[in-house]
Amino acid sequence: MYQHYARPGQDADGEEPGHAVAILSVQGSSPGVHIVDVNTDYQRLWGGSREEWLGAAPIIVQQEAANRQIVDQLHDALNPLLNDAESFFEGIGGLEVNRRHDGSRRYVEWRITAMGVRHNDAITLVLTQRDVTEQMEKEAQLERLATTDMLTGLVNRSQFDAVLKSEVNRQCRYARPLSLIMLDIDFFKNINDSYGHDIGDQVLVELAHLLKRNLRKADCCARWGGEEFMLLAPETSLEQAVRLAEKVRAAIKHTDFPIQGGVTASFGVVEVYSQESIKNVMKRVDNALYLAKEEGRDQVSTGGLLPAVKQA
Repeated sequence: MYQHYARPGQDADGEEPGHAVAILSVQGSSPGVHIVDVNTDYQRLWGGSREEWLGAAPIIVQQEAANRQIVDQLHDALNPLLNDAESFFEGIGGLEVNRRHDGSRRYVEWRITAMGVRHNDAITLVLTQRDVTEQMEKEAQLERLATTDMLTGLVNRSQFDAVLKSEVNRQCRYARPLSLIMLDIDFFKNINDSYGHDIGDQVLVELAHLLKRNLRKADCCARWGGEEFMLLAPETSLEQAVRLAEKVRAAIKHTDFPIQGGVTASFGVVEVYSQESIKNVMKRVDNALYLAKEEGRDQVSTGGLLPAVKQA
């Protein structure tokens, strides 16, 4: 019996397979599935010649254990048809994700449907497969472009809005602490005016890297616009968020940016109230940031709920 090839194949000129098709046969008295015919793209996808595949078990997905599970699933789906010729087989399908030898992902979409009618206790099926890696990568790239700030690589404003809405809804349902931090680089216009926008962009990129290094995986960090950034901290009380903001503030102040005199930032911090609207929480965090700037910059403010934090 034919066994799995070591790796999927390509055409001689490197062309990826199109729609791979294999005609399958299932005997009512036999647990196996075997190939009646394959097209050229099936041979390109899995290797081997047509003659080698005739009578062999099909490769539906690359992982052998998963392949056996799909065959079992297929037999379960066909059982009504084997016992009643009037039954209808809707087909089964899925999307397999594999790792190539270089570590990249490979996506193969597959589907098995019935072909014609049952004949002499045998059912003829059609297996179609398509490598959709390029399509999936393009969709992932489009999603990244739609949700990511292109300069800093952080979440963009529209995506942050969606995350904030989701987290506020969760906070309303489960009454878990949720805090929001808004920070603004102090005197950023002076940086652009004195050093140029290229250096200003370098400051923004370095700050984004600093934020990523100092936040938890659960936190969401976004470039809000210009030199403003937002940090959303789930499961975090106001006091904990103030400590987080102070940690980031100190890290910014003691980081060597590509300008003389260094960089500082001001922070507004709030904890979301129970049943509070997003509009209101955004207004409160903006007011807290404004207060931090009014009181001298390079500090963390909660809008008066806790004493402002300003350290060396």
